[in-house]
Amino acid sequence: MTSPTAPARRSVTSRQVLALVVAAVVVVFIAQNRAETQIAFLGLTVVLPLWLVLTLVTALGAAVGWLLASRRRRR
Repeated sequence: MTSPTAPARRSVTSRQVLALVVAAVVVVFIAQNRAETQIAFLGLTVVLPLWLVLTLVTALGAAVGWLLASRRRRR
């Protein structure tokens, strides 16, 4: 007779809690900034909703962080 083994419990780390709190703050901040704004970059000027600009910059920052973290893990 085999006894069923209990699944391993995963605990939530403080890093995960902090990431969730930061993500929630970012989402609220982006949701509250919906006005149109003029963006100038490398001689190009466009008018975009601020929420879109904030979302793009947040995604770009997350991508850079992920790339740097994956580079650090390879060492």
